[in-house]
Amino acid sequence: MSPVQVPRPASEAIASAIAARDATIPPEYLLPKSFKLPKNPSGILESSGLLSAGELAIVNLDATGLAGQIASGTVTSVQATAAYIKAAALAQQATNCLVELFAAEALERAAFLDAELAAGRNHGAFHGVPVSIKDHIDVKGHDSPSGFLSFVGKMVAEEDAHLVRILRDAGAVFYCKTTNPQSLMHLETDSYLGLTSCPFNTALSSGGSSGGEGAIIGFRASPLGVGADIGGSVRSPAANCGIYSFKPSVGRLPNMGMVYPIGPKGYEGILGTHAPMGRSVRDMELYMRVFAAAQPWLREPGVEVKPWREVERKAKLRIGVLYDDGVVRPVAPVRRALDVAVAKLKAAGHDVVEFTPFKSAENWSLIVGDQCRDVTPADISQSKLYWPENGAMVRRHLANSGEPMRPLTEWIISQAGNKERTWAELTALAAQRDYFRYDFGVYWHQAGVDVVLSPVGPTPAPEHGTAKYWNYTSYWNLTNYPAGVFPTGLSVDPALDAEDGSYAPRNDSETFVYDNYDAEVSVDAPICLQVIGFLGLEEETLSAMGTIVDVVQK
Repeated sequence: MSPVQVPRPASEAIASAIAARDATIPPEYLLPKSFKLPKNPSGILESSGLLSAGELAIVNLDATGLAGQIASGTVTSVQATAAYIKAAALAQQATNCLVELFAAEALERAAFLDAELAAGRNHGAFHGVPVSIKDHIDVKGHDSPSGFLSFVGKMVAEEDAHLVRILRDAGAVFYCKTTNPQSLMHLETDSYLGLTSCPFNTALSSGGSSGGEGAIIGFRASPLGVGADIGGSVRSPAANCGIYSFKPSVGRLPNMGMVYPIGPKGYEGILGTHAPMGRSVRDMELYMRVFAAAQPWLREPGVEVKPWREVERKAKLRIGVLYDDGVVRPVAPVRRALDVAVAKLKAAGHDVVEFTPFKSAENWSLIVGDQCRDVTPADISQSKLYWPENGAMVRRHLANSGEPMRPLTEWIISQAGNKERTWAELTALAAQRDYFRYDFGVYWHQAGVDVVLSPVGPTPAPEHGTAKYWNYTSYWNLTNYPAGVFPTGLSVDPALDAEDGSYAPRNDSETFVYDNYDAEVSVDAPICLQVIGFLGLEEETLSAMGTIVDVVQK
């Protein structure tokens, strides 16, 4: 990735912001200056000697397991929080995933919760569990610069976001905020704080926009994190970093108190949702149960009145497999992971059928294209639903500080066609979105599947600066279907996953993906898959995902 030229006033502000962030890392947790960071830094927790055997055991637990150990008295919240503060300090040095670490505040909160538990007062499902949180989500007393240099020091939250309040009421211990990209619209995490890297291969992207969450959880420096997803922003980093995530349909979870400084307020062309990221399917289910039990619709009227439904796991699923979206065929390791998963699922007795792609180019065109209906891959240009005013707000934020536009910010905004759209044009786009959703709902039911198993992207974690094809994730934002990501347990192996050069790409997007994939460069990148369910059926989707994971990970 070519370096960004930074004018002097901005460079000084950037250096100051980085220094302020670095000052939040306790000096006793810094690696020696002589330490050479390996390409795969995932083993640093063990090799650093910073964490005790007991602390290593703590950071290997998922959130559900850790909550159980705290509730039983096996582990205290102070012990867990101290372990994760150490781990987060190491994760920052390995991947550049933090905006702020607030160790003293977290330990004080953990001590309070330990005292409460000793007095017989359990605050909820996440009592004493450390939780990391994405930068643009408000945590009282902490800054939310949201990837923009011009906001640093100016976005200190006066109160918790609605979702933070719910988690705090359930006993969560917040201890850090994690990186997101400039503009919040990259499947990469690159901002004034620099690049955030994959914890298994620092030459690769951690994903975006919740890339800091992906990196810190993949590094085992957080048991549970909160991100947000409008085009793949929890699923991309989960896939790149080998963890779990779950994007519900919009309206199932609350969003008030999240900073979205990139477009007009009230615009509903494509809406995002906050979403959990973690270590297991059961963590994703527990998260959704906690929020449903909190009845967020009583405080935030945009949330559906929808208590959680407990559903029985189906013994036999009908699974549609999307091998190729018809625009960009996945590269070798993703194809391998799908083949392995399908073979295991068939052997376990599940009904596995091919899911033929439905108007993938049209979907991509509605979000990033100039034609609304009957498009071909050649029509892919000019971002629409994502950038109704052509990125004007982003440009203003950058101009306020002199911060340069990052390459992927420039790329995604450049797709907008250099025009702000009229009200009539925006309403026409919304109508096309709704027609597409209707048509796809009919198509889904005709296919007769419980869920779809799909790639998360055409590649595992890509090299920095090359994540330019979103349709395997953004497709499900346009349709608004729930989608989860899980690790297959496989990773890129150059002996198995090299492309032989015989495949002829069908379009420019596919050519770009294949030109930028190299198995030798991508070694050790985890390979994840995506499970998609029907609109609003979060319970059934997570249940099916649990069944699929149990089979695929054997």
